Amino acid sequence: MNLQHLSDVQRRAVTTVDGPVLVLAGAGSGKTSVLTNRVAYLINEMNVSPYNILAITFTNKAANEMKERIAALVDYDISRMAVSTFHSMCARFLRHDAELLGYMNNFTIYDSDDSTALIKKIMGEYDHGLGNLTPRNVKNLISTVKNSGGHADPESVIKEISEHFSEELVRIYRAYNDALKHENAMDFDDLLLNMVRVLQENREAREYYTDRFQYILVDEYQDTNSVQYELVRILAEKHKNLFVVGDDDQSIYAWRGADVRNIFNFEKDFENAQVIKLEQNYRSHQQILDAANAVIRMADFRKEKNPWSARKDGPKPKRYTAYNEYAEGEYIAREIAALVRQGRQYKDMAVLYRTHTQARVLEEKMRMYGVPYRVYGGLSFYARKEIKDIVAYLTLLENPLADTAFLRIVNTPKRGIGAATLTKLAEFAALQGLSLLEAAENADAFMKGGRSKFAPILDVMHDLAKQAEGMTVGEIVELVFERTGYHAMLILEDEPTTEAKIENVQELINSAHVYDKQAEEPSLEEYLSTVSLITDMDTMDEEGGVTLMTLHGSKGLEYDTVFMAGMEENLFPSRRSVEEGKLDEERRLCYVGMTRAKELLYLTSSNTRNTYGGGAAPNSPSRFLRDIPPQAIEDLSAGSGKRTVQYTEQPVKPRVNFFKAKAEFTPKAKENVGQFRVGGTVSHGKFGKGTILAIDGQGDQRVARIAFADSERKLFLSFAPLTILD
Repeated sequence: MNLQHLSDVQRRAVTTVDGPVLVLAGAGSGKTSVLTNRVAYLINEMNVSPYNILAITFTNKAANEMKERIAALVDYDISRMAVSTFHSMCARFLRHDAELLGYMNNFTIYDSDDSTALIKKIMGEYDHGLGNLTPRNVKNLISTVKNSGGHADPESVIKEISEHFSEELVRIYRAYNDALKHENAMDFDDLLLNMVRVLQENREAREYYTDRFQYILVDEYQDTNSVQYELVRILAEKHKNLFVVGDDDQSIYAWRGADVRNIFNFEKDFENAQVIKLEQNYRSHQQILDAANAVIRMADFRKEKNPWSARKDGPKPKRYTAYNEYAEGEYIAREIAALVRQGRQYKDMAVLYRTHTQARVLEEKMRMYGVPYRVYGGLSFYARKEIKDIVAYLTLLENPLADTAFLRIVNTPKRGIGAATLTKLAEFAALQGLSLLEAAENADAFMKGGRSKFAPILDVMHDLAKQAEGMTVGEIVELVFERTGYHAMLILEDEPTTEAKIENVQELINSAHVYDKQAEEPSLEEYLSTVSLITDMDTMDEEGGVTLMTLHGSKGLEYDTVFMAGMEENLFPSRRSVEEGKLDEERRLCYVGMTRAKELLYLTSSNTRNTYGGGAAPNSPSRFLRDIPPQAIEDLSAGSGKRTVQYTEQPVKPRVNFFKAKAEFTPKAKENVGQFRVGGTVSHGKFGKGTILAIDGQGDQRVARIAFADSERKLFLSFAPLTILD
């Protein structure tokens, strides 16, 4: 087998087939090539059957790609070779072995939503004292217990990891697992735990699996948790040919249960283990690595290694400090545009940030400068549901004729207005030439008690209009978030994304407060126009645009040019990480971001940043920037204070209250119903000029049949928007 395309150390990793081997694979060091070539080497050169090889990775996509690459390197059928994720592997094995644990082999696998629903049901049966813990909180706590290997003694683990410990919580934990067993179901964590139990408790099963898997390979070993570690340890105990690939410097998923100690302790846990370091980086040039290495070397705990590149020449990473996040976003957008003019391509650039909320300002500036982009791993800020919902409320507040906005929020939060009722409303509105909001105000005309059915949304809108008098735009957005019940709705949803959704709306509120300061004559109408322009998707480019993503989302990817935005204390590293003693993981996250760049790396920050409820707060540069020696970075921000934009307070423009009274949008004709006559000429705001053909009914229930230029309609004279012409 020809391995000449590999470096000496890569070939050593491929051909060292006996015993435990830890490959410390630095960023961009070609670990995937090593893994696939090693499997091919075992099959082609060592005559190992694919059936006796187990290869584990962390995503189904990576597993499929690995299998395809192996198939291209060997002339054997590898369809029976086990290449999969931990969870897929355990699910497949348990279809044969679940009966050993008292399950039927046709057990159901509960996803996160199924598990949360079951926990909610169980919590409802307990008179518990869990404070503000929600079913989703309890579900995450249970998952942490299981992933830590603490299933046998949950009480001790819960005491250690939760400030909300109570005997009730332990009882709910046990009741949840009893319910799963009763329903012949396993959650995702159970797949791993139960497979470990099979191996621990059944000698025959243990012998079968340890006999079968003569060679075991594990990718991304730094991301394994305690249960995954135990699973691998047992499977490898007979043949001891365990080959793991990972990099402690890229361990960034502790919040998902990953335990970087699995790499640190490998040599202690597996006797006679060999360690091979893949230190040559084939992605970045040396100038980028010098800066990245300076950051990661400051970690308190890491295995010593020195990533290097054969490409010694290249531009130093660039540092830029702006006055605030808007100036920072503008600098990034303008720099990208300039790079494109020099011949670089949008698709080869990425802007990385610590939190999703940073994306809003960056998106605004990208659009302002005509830079096409795509948001990786999430929606564009203004395309997110929670943002569109709040904007819809604002739109209806400003313009009661906005039917699309009305339909979006009429039942958000839930107000018990059914689809059939909305259909009748739409039909009545179309017939009468009214907006949906106008029709809802007059719903008694087509439905008994109709006005009361729409009272929940009508009362909310009238209350908002009354309260918004004299408020700034920022205050109005805050008012909408709270008074509509939207904030409470998000909290009660108790989804994994709840916190992010709330943060997104808070960022929208920030944007409105900043708008109040920037605009010459701030008004809700103008602000909504600005948002409408921002949400125009013309500048979005799913294929050829700049990639915007979080630092966590960037792992495993690479770009010609990388911008890392928000390099400030309390943002990156985050305040919480520092307070909880998790600085090393933040440092590794910074290292991951920096080593995504192949040619150009920009590290940007701002002196002030707007925070929810706190206005513009001063920020100091991230300690990660201070770790980089001055000679290893080019500072472009020296003397830039003269170029910053200063914001001044602007007077608040009085608002027009469209909801002051129902008469505000009810036609004046109502007061002069008696003046309408058969043969008379009228004008309608939507249908134009028409002639009254007939009038039926009495008082407010009088209905006129009117011939317009292109239609004939029956309209209520009491509130149809009619003007008498003759």
